[in-house]
Amino acid sequence: MRSESPRVLHVVWNLIRGGTEGQCARVAMELARRGGVQHVAAFRREGFFLPAVEQTCGPVREVGIPGLFKPGVFSAIGRWAEGIRAARYDLLHTWDADAAIFGQYAAARAGIPLITSRRDLGQIYPWYKRALLQRADVRAAAVVANARAIADHFAKRGIARDKFRVIPNILDLPEFDALSGRALPFPVNWNPDQTVVMVARLDPEKDHATFLRAAARVLARRPGAEFVLAGDGVERPRLERLAGELGLTARVHFLGEVTDVPALLRHAAVGALTPSRNEGLSNTILEYMAARLPVVATDCGGNCELVDSPRGGVIVRPGDDAALADAILALLHDPDRRRASGEHNRARVEADHRPAKVADQFMAMYASVGKGSVLYS
Repeated sequence: MRSESPRVLHVVWNLIRGGTEGQCARVAMELARRGGVQHVAAFRREGFFLPAVEQTCGPVREVGIPGLFKPGVFSAIGRWAEGIRAARYDLLHTWDADAAIFGQYAAARAGIPLITSRRDLGQIYPWYKRALLQRADVRAAAVVANARAIADHFAKRGIARDKFRVIPNILDLPEFDALSGRALPFPVNWNPDQTVVMVARLDPEKDHATFLRAAARVLARRPGAEFVLAGDGVERPRLERLAGELGLTARVHFLGEVTDVPALLRHAAVGALTPSRNEGLSNTILEYMAARLPVVATDCGGNCELVDSPRGGVIVRPGDDAALADAILALLHDPDRRRASGEHNRARVEADHRPAKVADQFMAMYASVGKGSVLYS
């Protein structure tokens, strides 16, 4: 490897704002602004960050892999590896499952080190995908996890612990604050001081059913409370039926997909997240914290690492709607505690999740891979 900053190719599915894709974009751009080569390749050349990434990092190339079981996949990987060699990259950093599955073969054929990412527990993937991801991690020079819980989970499943580097997610507070000042494109038909919000895809692993059952318990003791669900997904019809069965229709608001999450959070008193499996380090919880909200979350993935219980909120067992309701009620009853928790959470985001601080950790990790040593932290 050359002595200057390593030339890194980041690979991700697309460049939408949220989740892993947004984190990839933010890291690549932050490092590119410091000089050196930080290029991005995507399976789908689309998304919120595409213009900004191309302006900062250069053109985003499509990977051009047809799919795992499609004809021509191996020749496509070969062409990709030739392009990697021609561009003289030093490292290939794959950010998501598809990137790791195909990137492991491209990096091997190009003769450069592979870095994989584990940003959730991988529990929702089919068996063959889990096996291919395990293969990629075993062969990687380093595995980035965004939470200790993620690193511990996979270390117990056969990935050498000394490969892991725990690096948290970025949250850009000036950008968040600017977005929070926007007007929402829909009316706010609820009382923000008594509102609990949950921002998550309506997918089974997010366990909105426990959230709704807790809502019923809260409303039995605090009839003025309101509950907002921001997100869409396969579970929506079932959850809307459950809300009706529980008698919650007047107090539960299904908003569907919401793009202005920072602005939405201005209209809430408590942020909740109730996954039962697969969680990583939640960008949703980080946004609650940035919005100065106390957080009630289940003990899943990296949630305990973000929610400093009891100062920043409350952690409860997955599926425990009674404990969830008690935690929500305690916060709704105590505005002083909510304010103190919110300020504590905001300070933690400022201390640990600033773009510059997180980017420093990625740069140190890239340098350590080049030297042949990756430390677990």
